[in-house]
Amino acid sequence: MKATGVILAGGRSSRMKFNKAFAEIGGQPVIEMIINKFIKYFDETIIISNEPEPYAHLGPAIFPDVFPRMGPVSGIHSGLYHASYDRIFVLGCDVPFIDMKLVDYMLRVLDDYDSVVPSIDGYLQPLAAVYSQKCLPVLTECLETNRVKLVRIFEDLNALILTRDVLEKFGIPEEIFLNVNDIQALHLAEQIAGRNRD
Repeated sequence: MKATGVILAGGRSSRMKFNKAFAEIGGQPVIEMIINKFIKYFDETIIISNEPEPYAHLGPAIFPDVFPRMGPVSGIHSGLYHASYDRIFVLGCDVPFIDMKLVDYMLRVLDDYDSVVPSIDGYLQPLAAVYSQKCLPVLTECLETNRVKLVRIFEDLNALILTRDVLEKFGIPEEIFLNVNDIQALHLAEQIAGRNRD
């Protein structure tokens, strides 16, 4: 089953004093942890960023937004637009502990759905979700009409929502989807990584 892994590296790390993609956990930048997982699993891995320079040395091809400066919806749109395959898995560049067995499961249950999105206690995780090319016209229309609130796009998509009981088969959801977007989260990530190494 061919798919593209898409890493979104577009956020302005406002809560960090540096680029959160390069926050180090156990001496390794978060984005490199993600790339190492993706290249073992996906037939294609790409990075979406409007500032390609910091990521040029990492290996994957880098593409900008088609609709620049319109937030995460435009990042997902660009991932679908530039992907070689019909289905993509999108992940923010600050999610180090994504479980690839869960990603594999999400891709396998996509079937006729437009998208597969995890939900933790009612909070969707659209930046750790599977999207098919069927989503592209919907996202394009949202961007053209300036409807860019990310969770709202699921009102227009036939999405399979994975609830906590499904996610817990793969680990602790709060750890799997941990965003390393501030110093507190970085300290927590170090603790999780240390526990995983023990």
